[in-house]
Amino acid sequence: MPSIIVTTSRAPSPRTRSFVKDLVAILPGAEKLTRGHLTLEELAIAARAKGASRIVVVGERKGNPSIIRVYEPTLGAISPLRNIVTFILAGISLSRELGRPKPGKVQRLLIADPGDEDLDEYVEAFIKAFGAHLLVKGRKAGVGDVVVTLKKAGDVVVAEFEASGKPVGPRLKLRKPTKMIKGENEGWLEWLGES
Repeated sequence: MPSIIVTTSRAPSPRTRSFVKDLVAILPGAEKLTRGHLTLEELAIAARAKGASRIVVVGERKGNPSIIRVYEPTLGAISPLRNIVTFILAGISLSRELGRPKPGKVQRLLIADPGDEDLDEYVEAFIKAFGAHLLVKGRKAGVGDVVVTLKKAGDVVVAEFEASGKPVGPRLKLRKPTKMIKGENEGWLEWLGES
């Protein structure tokens, strides 16, 4: 059973669909779900039916992935989804553009300790959003592990992925992650095309 459902906002571009495939390849227990005309409430029902603990929705702007919203399906709440983390994308490079393979079956997502307090918020966001485990310095990743490395690059943070010591998957350029509960900041959600 999947623990993460990955989908898009409505009417995604081919680039966004490719990015979703890249995310599914690097996240443990991830499964792609074609959004179609499903509302967020219907996504929550589908996630619960599949036993998923997270729903990842990739939004876009001008045909490019621009935001990743990570939700938790909830039971008996006013809203069927609770937004845990929102990543604002400053840019992405697809695995095919980088000439990188997709890893085999992913068992765990590990996040390398960046040793920089300025990146603690990003580390926490990956842990909360995707169930990543902190890879402490001196420890090594095992077979089936994908390791995320975070590095500052000007006003963004670059997330790179590797498996068995080799680069895999996409490259993400992230702005500061945000946390919010669905229902707050409604105008902001509508502006980003997800109402």
